[in-house]
Amino acid sequence: MTVIYNYWNKWLNKRIPEATQHRLNHHNIFIFPAKFGLLFLSLCVLLFLLGTNYQNNLMLLLCYFLLAIFLVNLLASYINFARIDLQIGKCPEVFVSDNLDVPIWLNANNDTASPTHGLLHFKFQATQRKSNKKAKTQHDQSGTLIDADAFTNPISLSQNCQQRGKLTLSRVTVESFYPLGLYRCWTHLAFSHEITVFPKPLPCDIRLHVSQKNSPKESGDIANQQTGHDDFSHLKAYQTGESLNHVAWKQLAKGRGMVSKQFSSISNHIGWLKLSAEYKNKVLSQPSIELETALDKELGELCYQVIELSRTQRTFGLDLGAQCIAPNSGAEHRLACLRALAYFPELSC
Repeated sequence: MTVIYNYWNKWLNKRIPEATQHRLNHHNIFIFPAKFGLLFLSLCVLLFLLGTNYQNNLMLLLCYFLLAIFLVNLLASYINFARIDLQIGKCPEVFVSDNLDVPIWLNANNDTASPTHGLLHFKFQATQRKSNKKAKTQHDQSGTLIDADAFTNPISLSQNCQQRGKLTLSRVTVESFYPLGLYRCWTHLAFSHEITVFPKPLPCDIRLHVSQKNSPKESGDIANQQTGHDDFSHLKAYQTGESLNHVAWKQLAKGRGMVSKQFSSISNHIGWLKLSAEYKNKVLSQPSIELETALDKELGELCYQVIELSRTQRTFGLDLGAQCIAPNSGAEHRLACLRALAYFPELSC
């Protein structure tokens, strides 16, 4: 089965190469009688045998009439299905164990006077299971069923992401049985869209290896959001003895209890988020399941810190050993750090 599956994929890659947009035509459409169509064709054969055996012209006429409907429906099914124009939209950020909703736009740039009719079924093509630890992305095999005469763009296909790094979408299978259900029209479309699955953020303390600005010496000390009076950091439960100046009175007025405001006093530092030295050396030389599990936890905590520091517009750098991202801030810096964590250690080699 594996050999057949590989040949089938190679043939599909040549026949229907991946693209950002697909317009269905005779190059990428498959059509074959459905189960109901095969029963219908069997009925025609039965009528023909009975008509010839008993020399019944009316039965033969009925047979030819049904056969004509069967052949006309072949052309009608193809013409209806060939009016479909599909393109993939922008995918949102996705983290490990999240459900990714892949937006697909139907006939967004198609101005034909006669649009597609009937029910359309969208789903990810079933993929062969793998036995190794790096499991394939799990797809929602039920797919999405829409009415082409009344739908809202974009069409969403969901899949659960189980592994960080580059996500290669499986082919999208689109099928239709319009108009009479005698034929099944379908296609397997591959969309070229780069999707990165980031590590799952694991809440933890912000651990920055900081150094004083304009300081001639480097410091490897870790700053765990030391309490101060510079920038607001977060809220925590009020403890007896704390200054009432730090109480969040608005939260108290809303009935959320006594909470105190915490401030960060390390805004005058440039911080570095660093991967533990044990993972920098062992991840390539001594790979193991236990090490990968611990590494995922470490990367998840770094991912959480990157998100939190970016949310507060802090300046920080990321040190993963062979790859270092210089201290910066902003959306592009945040994305660069998350991508480095997602592809570690590939991008660090």
